[in-house]
Amino acid sequence: MAFLARKFAYQRPLFGRSKADKQKEQYKNSVYYLWWEFLRRNDDYAACCKNGGKGKLSALYLDFGDVHGREFKEWWDENRRGVRLFAEPLVDFNIKLIETQESLHLADFLMNVQIPLNLPKRFILKEFNKLLKKHHQGRRGIRTNRHSSALYPVTGHVDIAALQKCLFVYDTKIREPNLRLWQIAQKCRLSKLKHRLKNDGTETPSEITDKRRLLASAADKILRKANKIIAGTAEGKFPLIGQ
Repeated sequence: MAFLARKFAYQRPLFGRSKADKQKEQYKNSVYYLWWEFLRRNDDYAACCKNGGKGKLSALYLDFGDVHGREFKEWWDENRRGVRLFAEPLVDFNIKLIETQESLHLADFLMNVQIPLNLPKRFILKEFNKLLKKHHQGRRGIRTNRHSSALYPVTGHVDIAALQKCLFVYDTKIREPNLRLWQIAQKCRLSKLKHRLKNDGTETPSEITDKRRLLASAADKILRKANKIIAGTAEGKFPLIGQ
């Protein structure tokens, strides 16, 4: 019986059914949830959503729809949107004989192998492993997501904690626009403890100036990343850092 698997390059959002699972909000650790969150902060896309999908990002809206005014799970599940946008194409993983004509239409991530069954099994396995090592581009412990064939593949380096930090710092800046960069860094704890201001009167003016400079630099760096990621969502790309 054929087994058709729908896979994702990264962990798909996990919602859970029990009350305890829902409270954990595990789905927030998914790169696809973070994509949704960053897209929600794109002003051009927000305008497009407000106009019912009309505007310069109308083509993107046809796929992502309105990301405002409802919970992530509802958006993800609507018409199987999450699967449609981010899952890899359906692939038949059954081992089977493939006709010559059919083999011409194989995807570039599939390999058609002919195995002579009149050879010893041990020899076949040895030779197959050689072939696999030669043609399979993956390495142990490293995902081969660069070969993703999803409608919207994740692009760039994915560090969930770093993306969450970018989002937190960006939201802090938007929520409290009058804060200076060093104050944002101090509030978001972007630096090591020894680099933070003590506010106890024990630091010299020179030490305070140096620390503020370091804190401001840390906040500026992260805000630049956040803005780059947000801008990339308008192009259907995420997260566009670490490339």
